[in-house]
Amino acid sequence: MADADSRTERILDEVRVIPKGFVRAYSDVDPQAPRAVGRVLATIHDESLPWHRVVRADGTIPMGERQAELLRRERVPMRGARVDLPQARYPASAPAGIPGPRRASLATAIAAVAAADPAMDALVRRAGRVTWRPRNPDGHFGALVRSITFQQLAGPAASAIHGRVRALIDGPLDAAALTRVPDADLRGAGLSTAKLASLRDLSAKVLDGTVILDDNGTLGDEEIIARLVTVRGIGRWTAEMYLMFELRRLDLWPVDDLGVRQGYGIAWSIDPPPPARRMGPLGDRFRPYRSVAARYCWEAVHLSRASAATSLR
Repeated sequence: MADADSRTERILDEVRVIPKGFVRAYSDVDPQAPRAVGRVLATIHDESLPWHRVVRADGTIPMGERQAELLRRERVPMRGARVDLPQARYPASAPAGIPGPRRASLATAIAAVAAADPAMDALVRRAGRVTWRPRNPDGHFGALVRSITFQQLAGPAASAIHGRVRALIDGPLDAAALTRVPDADLRGAGLSTAKLASLRDLSAKVLDGTVILDDNGTLGDEEIIARLVTVRGIGRWTAEMYLMFELRRLDLWPVDDLGVRQGYGIAWSIDPPPPARRMGPLGDRFRPYRSVAARYCWEAVHLSRASAATSLR
């Protein structure tokens, strides 16, 4: 009796975490006893339980039109009368016991995301170990200046403009030093009016404390992002890249990044790739190392392109 009660609770826990817009198959909820899932859901009368988010392994809807209507209201991807499982399936929960300190080593984070999902494990094995990109030699402020300068420009042109801007400042590149450079000199270096305004706004907000550059770990990721996006010309994606690569924060999941979405689609055989609005829950099992999972999604794109190039030779 105790074992049955324990299994029932495990089943209910697995069903409760399925987010709106996603489903799981009976075999996803309990791989050892998928039929038990149906029996449990048929006997539990709890209006808060999202029972309708569990379907058969072939995508058919066991509870008929009532369940189908609830799924349609939640915009679950469908193919005719069936759920489109490759698009709609919510992944299994990550194994318990994965460590999660924010200051964990990159090797620890890679091992954790590989352990969280078989497809990710295969991708990590194929791509190998990712490494940290070198931090900007001009520090955190310099990294943001570079991000703004490079926006919407091809690499060589952006590098040339950035180099000329940097040459206007003797010594360290910081907010105070940039503030002292005349507008005419910055425009002469090739900055557009909009980018000049962005750099002025960045400098002012660093100096008044709105944007805090020192990564001492006291601010959470979302608070840093909220401060950064108050700067003209810095959006959420730019802020996320800054946290991932300059501050080396480990739990960013940039759902608006096309490469991350494409790589996820490649690694999990989802075509077309998930849209941004569906990507958020798909990263949950990789917490607190979603930045590393995103890195491997990019790796999936690179590997796919390399394979396609080889096949054309």
